[in-house]
Amino acid sequence: MSIVSLIFVGCIAAYTATAAVLDVRLHRIPNYLTVPAALLGFAYHTLAPEGWGWFASLAGFGVGLALLVVPWLLGGGGAGDVKLLAALGAWLGPQLMLISFAISAVLAGAMVLAVLTWAIATQGFSKVHTKHLQRDPDQDRAAHRRRRLMPFAVPVALSTWMVLAWLVTFGNI
Repeated sequence: MSIVSLIFVGCIAAYTATAAVLDVRLHRIPNYLTVPAALLGFAYHTLAPEGWGWFASLAGFGVGLALLVVPWLLGGGGAGDVKLLAALGAWLGPQLMLISFAISAVLAGAMVLAVLTWAIATQGFSKVHTKHLQRDPDQDRAAHRRRRLMPFAVPVALSTWMVLAWLVTFGNI
C-alpha cells in the first residue's frame, strides 16, 4: 500500500472516529469537523495521483447528502448526520458511500434492537413502553437529543471501517 493510500485510509478513519466520539459525547456533529473533511476529500481526489477525480468526489458528496436530507427535513434525524454523510461521500465516492450507508443502516437497526432488548430485559416491557407513550411532543431540541437511543455516527464509523478494511484487504487502494 502506498503512502497516498495510507493517507486516504487514515483520514477517513480519523474523521469517522472523531465524528462518532463527538456524536456520543455532544449529541451533535459540528461544522468544524464536517466542512474541512469535505474540503479535504475534494482536495484529495482532485490532487492525489491515486484520487478518483473531483467529479467522483462531488458525486459522492451528493449521494451522501441525498441519503439523509429528506428524513432530516421531516424531523427524523439531525443535520449533523446529513453533513457527516455528505463529507464522507466526498472521500468515498458514490458507490462506496452507498455500500457504507447500507451497512450502517443494518448496524443501526441491530444496535437499536439490542438497546431496546436490554431495556426491556432490565426494566420490563410496560415501563419502557409507557415511557415512550408519555413523551411530550413539544419538548425542546436538547431534550430530544438526550432521548436518542444511539448516535448515528457510531454505526456510520463502524460500517466505514468495514469498507476500508475490505478495500485494504483486497487491494483496491
